Amino acid sequence: MNGDFISLRPSDAQPPDDDEPPMVTVTRPRPTQVEAFYRGIERGTFKSRRAQVYVGLRDLGISTANEVFEYLKESRHFKLRYDSNTRARLTELRDLGYIREVGKRACRITGQMCITWEVIPASEYAGVAVEVRCPTCNQIVERVVPVARRPIR
Repeated sequence: MNGDFISLRPSDAQPPDDDEPPMVTVTRPRPTQVEAFYRGIERGTFKSRRAQVYVGLRDLGISTANEVFEYLKESRHFKLRYDSNTRARLTELRDLGYIREVGKRACRITGQMCITWEVIPASEYAGVAVEVRCPTCNQIVERVVPVARRPIR
């Protein structure tokens, strides 16, 4: 050692313990999870932030992320001063196939041009987004979001 610095050589690295369980990431919801999500929304039993964002968007109709956040703050009496990851939940909901992007317009809250979102009813659910990854670095280069036909009204 020289001073406060520790020098590690590649040979000093320890292999991971075999006792540790492998990391498992669930990327596709099971059909029962999709049914449970919609059933919970219908019953009003939404506990997760994701479900709260979905219900806020459903209540508002076509809206921006900031509009959904402000609505949730006012109607659900959230004691939040800043957007507590509403945008991240919208992206998750899109990738899970529960909502879709429908265009852009000036946000009523910020005045900036923003993406608008709408909910996808259970009858139009088409599945989750498929991630296309770079074969070299494994980064996501594209998300293919399935689109169901809207019923003729």
